Amino acid sequence: MKNRKVNISVVGTGLMGLQHIKAIKNSKKANLHSIVDISKKASALSKKYKIPLYRTVNALLKKKNFDAVIVATPNQLHEKHTIRFLKSKIPVLLEKPISDNIKSALKIINNSKRNKTPLLIGYHRRHNSIVSKVKRIITSKKLGNIVSANVLCWLYKHKKYYNEKWRTKKGGGPLGINLVHDIDMMCYLLGPIKYVQAITSNKIRNFNVEDTAIVNLTFRSGALCTLNISDTIVAPWSYELTAGENPAYPITNQSSYFIGGTKGSVQFPNLKNWYYKKERSWWNKIFIKEDNIKKDDNTLTNQINHFSDVILKKVKPKVNGNDGLISLKIFDAIRQSSRNGKKIKI
Repeated sequence: MKNRKVNISVVGTGLMGLQHIKAIKNSKKANLHSIVDISKKASALSKKYKIPLYRTVNALLKKKNFDAVIVATPNQLHEKHTIRFLKSKIPVLLEKPISDNIKSALKIINNSKRNKTPLLIGYHRRHNSIVSKVKRIITSKKLGNIVSANVLCWLYKHKKYYNEKWRTKKGGGPLGINLVHDIDMMCYLLGPIKYVQAITSNKIRNFNVEDTAIVNLTFRSGALCTLNISDTIVAPWSYELTAGENPAYPITNQSSYFIGGTKGSVQFPNLKNWYYKKERSWWNKIFIKEDNIKKDDNTLTNQINHFSDVILKKVKPKVNGNDGLISLKIFDAIRQSSRNGKKIKI
């Protein structure tokens, strides 16, 4: 039956696992089948939603009445957990990044291909209605040739966020947690990246992972982009605080993405389009078109609905394993560049 609700289990009930659980509960296309976690709080979640709790992936795999899983465990465990499900031909929505290293990511992708089982990567921003509109604006050439872009991700994470010790180690900093979304977004909007160059610092928190970074991207089209990220700055300019996707974050009504072309510029999530009505010249008045499109707080639910359609073979994945691999390769190049200071070819 192609119109039935699909049964999805969530593996890992941390920060993103909880968001996926809420998204499934809000979806008209999916049911929350169960959760898998070893934490004490998982018992309370099981009682709250009246669903089974399994302590191991093996215990879940013994059940036959679920259709798919969302893997939202720490990055270092993605390979181990995801491959188990793919080998059992169970579709997986894997929380970003695909893994913490390229070799591991390739194993995951190869298992998906070998077992002919869908693998989706959780770059949920591609499912945001505002992002979709910006994509249409760029594709329509209303902005002309894209010249440059600027992305800000400045936010302040409370010290309690780092009680999860994996966030203080490799792969757990803002590059791996936050900027991977921005990298995917830039690839989605502006196309393939040719070179990266980066500077990182950990001088504020002094963890074994960065807390601040500046990344320069050169696209194959010739366009340039600067990504400026830190989780130690008190500021209103980050996608998390401007998009309105997650009610846990107060909305600042600012923008964090700025994309400029030869005919106009666009900023979002507070969507505005800048352009000239007459001859293009800094001596002429520049006009602004403000879009009243409602900020999309259903992005994660949109992703669940898409995942459900993929499971029922109605559509192909919007974000697949290869997309996750590309982002990870760029992420690795950023790491390499931050160590040697050189421009790295992708």
